[in-house]
Formats: sequence, C-alpha cells, structure tokens
Amino acid sequence: MAVEPLDEEQAKKVLRQVEFYFSDSNLPRDNFLMNAVGSSEDGLVSLSLICSFTRMRGHLGLDAVKPEEVPEKVVLSVADTLRKSSHLKISEDGKKVGRSTELPKPEDIIEQVDSRTVAASPLPYDAKLEDVESFFKQYGKVNSVRLPRHAGNKKHFCGSALIEFAEDDDMQKILNDKLIYEGAELQLKPKKDFDSEREEIVKHYENIQSKKAGFQANSSYPKGLIISFKLKPKDGVAANEEDSNAAVSSENVSEKETIATIVSNGDKSSTDVKENTEEICDAKITEDSDKDREDNAEEEGDSKSADEPAVPSEDAITREDLKAIFKKYGTVKYIDFRRGEESGYIRFEDPEAAVKARAASVLEDEGGFVVKNCIATVESLTGEAESNYWSLLRGNQENYYKTNVANRGRGGGRGGGRGSRGGGRHFGGKRGHHRDSSDGGRPFKAAKVSA
Repeated sequence: MAVEPLDEEQAKKVLRQVEFYFSDSNLPRDNFLMNAVGSSEDGLVSLSLICSFTRMRGHLGLDAVKPEEVPEKVVLSVADTLRKSSHLKISEDGKKVGRSTELPKPEDIIEQVDSRTVAASPLPYDAKLEDVESFFKQYGKVNSVRLPRHAGNKKHFCGSALIEFAEDDDMQKILNDKLIYEGAELQLKPKKDFDSEREEIVKHYENIQSKKAGFQANSSYPKGLIISFKLKPKDGVAANEEDSNAAVSSENVSEKETIATIVSNGDKSSTDVKENTEEICDAKITEDSDKDREDNAEEEGDSKSADEPAVPSEDAITREDLKAIFKKYGTVKYIDFRRGEESGYIRFEDPEAAVKARAASVLEDEGGFVVKNCIATVESLTGEAESNYWSLLRGNQENYYKTNVANRGRGGGRGGGRGSRGGGRHFGGKRGHHRDSSDGGRPFKAAKVSA
C-alpha cells in the first residue's frame, strides 16, 4: 500500500506528541500506557491505539474512533513520520510503536522529572498548552508542559501550569526571575510545593463531596405519610367560602364519588410511595396518664408568661381530640401540634391512611373535620414541603438527643433537670415542633385557637 506522507505541520505535531507519550516525563505517570507496554512482549504497542488518543485524533483530523476503526493508511503514514525519531522504535510492518531505550525505574524518573519542574500561576482559564510552552522556551529547553485540572471540577483548568525543563539550571534560574504572562506577574514555585498545596485543596473538595454524599444519603425519607391541617373557628367561615363549598358539592358530584371510593377502599397506588421506607421515628401517640397530666401542667406553668391568659377548657383542642378523628383512617404515629398554634401535622403509619384522611375531609359539609368549635382543613404534604419537614424533624431530634446526653453527663434528672429545658428549644428560643413521644416527651397540652 502506497504511503501518503503527512504535511509538514501535521508531521511536526504528530512526532512531538508521540515522543511525549513515551517520554520520561509522561510514561511513568500514564498508567494506561504503562499497562499496554508492560503487557507487550516486545515493549511495543498498537499504533492504531495511539492514533485513537484525543490529541492525536486532533492532529490527524479524525473523528472519535476506536483503535480498530483508524484507517490503515493513516497508521502507516504516522509510522513513516515516527521513523525519523531517535527516541522511538517502529515495528517492521509499521503497526506498532515504543521507546527506543529501556525505561528506568518509574519512581526514579518521577523524582528526577519533578526536580526540574516549576509551577507557574496565575494563567488564564482558557490558556493553551502550545502558548504556554512557547512562552517558557524563551528561558530554556522545555521537555513538557502540563495544565492540571481544577480539583473541584475536572472540566476546567486549575490556573497553574507545570513546566518541566531539560536542565536543572534552567529551572533554578527561572525561579528567581520576574515573569509577566498576558499582563499578570507569575508566581513561580518548585513542583513539590505545588503538590503540597494541591493535596490540601484536593482534601478540601473531597470533604465537600463527602458531606454532600452524606446529606444525600440522609435525605431519603418515607413518603406520603404526612398531612397538614389548619384550624379555624366555625363562626369564622366567610359566606363566600360557604357558597363556594356549596358550588363544589353540587357541581362536582362525580369527583366526590371518586373521593368516597378512596375513603372506603384506599388508594392502592399509594403503596408506591413506600420506595423509601427508612424509619426516622416510630413513636406512637399515647394517652396522658394522670401523672403525665400533672407533670405536664407543672412544666407548662414554668414556661408560661405571667400575662398569658388561662386556656378555657371548652375552647381547648388537644392532640387526643385530633387523634380521635384521624385514627378512623389508620394508625396515627404522631400528631405534631403545640399550644398556641392554629396548624399542625398528622403522621400516619401507612400512606394509604393519609390518602383516606385527606379524601374524607373533602367530603365533609364544612370542608373539613369538625373538632369541637373549629374546622380542621386538611392538605397532603408532598414535594419540597414534605422534604423540608423531614429535614427539620431530623435536625430537631439530633439537637434534642445531643442536649439530653450532655445533661445526663452533668448528672441532670428527668430530661436533664429544670435547667436543661432550654436544650429542648430550637430556632430563636422556641420549643421544637417535631419532638416525638419516643424521646421521653409527652403530648403537648391543650392549644387555644384564636378567633
């Protein structure tokens, strides 16, 4: 087959590139190429493999190709060019290439190369290897130039170039020079100093990735278990809201029939939300014993402000009142509700129970469940709101347990003693909303709903 020679500029780039691949500067650090050389009986590797490397494809004008897809005429043309090198050895058939001399111990070569290498920064983010090489050739013979990738983003240049000089004297001399590259004064340092700084930067980004991975691992939560509710006085329902509810009941009969089916049978598709079944808390609602009620009253009395009015029992809504309504639709794991608020959350054991409760509330004539003198309107907790709820719950629980452990270590009594009550308060001194009864706490006392 007739060999078509490469043009002069192309041949120059190809020769330099392949010499670099097998040079002392590159080969000991190139695990892939080292393995290819080591697995070869004669120390030669496929030239079509070399031609398939990214930079070689650019020099040869090839598209992304596998080694076996590189045209034979291209391989032979490259072989003809490489025969001119004193550093390379080409097989007789022109299909393999390797070093003309034996490679010394890799660790020895790396040490020698690093001792002749200087790190230069800052360089532009779009700096080109050829331009950097041309600049430093003014100060001595350059064996190689490397543009390391950013430790936090491998797609981008880190801003520091590594320039290996052929002679130690050239490397030492340049460290004392004041060099300006594209208007910026370069900071020059030995490669060993660059490596030390680089190691710290890499550790920093590894820690970030580790924390991010930990956050993602902890961000899973059981889905579809929670509904939110809002309380409003029955007398506070506006006339237009009543008219709206009437319109809904008269015009959307088919929708209510569908919802009624869900209430009676459950939404079977809701079982799909169990794909994340990590149990964050398995606390259950327990009825207050007489002793619990006494202790709870004492604790609430300690934290109540002097001018806060007493809560009339006939207006009070307790967690037990809410539980009595919602337990009809499934096992209630926890009711997140505190005194003085007009909203809260119900966490069920099964997502189907949450679906049933939400659907049943829509069927009610009042647009929600009647709880004493109030209406509890219900919404499903999904998407970002659901994720935020679980994240906040985890954070409060972690702080609560850490505080209690610390207090017990100081010899505190129940919950760390009276002095530890501040440990159960989060976010600006307010009591955390998401404390489960499993952590030793009791259901919150009655909550008054203001008119």
